[in-house]
Amino acid sequence: MLLMKRLQARLAGLSLLASVLAGCNGDVFIDEFMPGEPPSVSIGRAGETVTVPFEADNWGIYNLGSIYSSFRVGVTDLEGNALYLPLEEGQTGIVRIIDDFLDLEAVKRNGREVELTLRENLYDAPVELDLEVGNMYETKTIPLRVAPGSKYRVDSVAYDWSQFFTYDYKAEWVYSIRVDNTMGIDTIWPTIRPYEGAVRSVRFSIPGTVMPADYYTTILGNPLPEVVIPDVEAGQPVLRDTRAFFWLTDQDLPSDLDETFAARVPVPGGKYMEVGVYVTVENYTVPFTLHCSNPDNGRTRTFSGTLTSDRPYDYFYIRTDLTHTDE
Repeated sequence: MLLMKRLQARLAGLSLLASVLAGCNGDVFIDEFMPGEPPSVSIGRAGETVTVPFEADNWGIYNLGSIYSSFRVGVTDLEGNALYLPLEEGQTGIVRIIDDFLDLEAVKRNGREVELTLRENLYDAPVELDLEVGNMYETKTIPLRVAPGSKYRVDSVAYDWSQFFTYDYKAEWVYSIRVDNTMGIDTIWPTIRPYEGAVRSVRFSIPGTVMPADYYTTILGNPLPEVVIPDVEAGQPVLRDTRAFFWLTDQDLPSDLDETFAARVPVPGGKYMEVGVYVTVENYTVPFTLHCSNPDNGRTRTFSGTLTSDRPYDYFYIRTDLTHTDE
């Protein structure tokens, strides 16, 4: 009799447990947070927000990113305090891609929707991303496609004239010629053209980590923008309308010298001489700050560094007597 009562009690317990488990399983399927295939989301411009609805609140955000690129992801609560992925069921917060060229955030204010807002996309093509959401029973991936936006534009360039430094005692070798007049009696006059191929060389440089060339073209566009650079007059900087591209490599500008200019050099009779041709160079350095803004979102960026200029402005030559050498 006692055995029978124990058996009946155990069967009743198993029946109750089965009912509970059945109820739990029933809740899992009944409270499916996103029935069917997840929607594909496209965001067409900076500042646009797309809201994705959910049919239940039993989900969290597991990840936001791309299989093609590695993006930095930041997670905070709605007040800006740091959190970590995943955002669990019932937990609210903001998951944000923070990249030099892309800014996208997914905001979970409640369990019924997620707000997707594109702040900035400077890439030249749409970016494909995945938002992974789910719970302990299932996960789903919402594909995102964000369109490219406008590049930053140069608003102004500021130079720190207090640190402008110039000197004009630099010389650069152009070329050399050798003239053999050892069999002659009279002086001969070979011609040199010191400004042939003369250019002004300028360079923008930014201290710190050297970024690849496409870093700046992704932000500012290709070709990179032109900016006004100073000239030198009586040892002082002046701004006219001389322009250079914002390249972080040497670029050649016109020197404003007459490339056809010719000078004659005397080589006396009985002499074998080498004529070295040089140009004198005006050099300056000045710190600069480039102020830029984005027309899509009003954001601003600055780039600071040093501008260097080397401009030939005169010439001289040096004659070396080789008459009594073994050459």
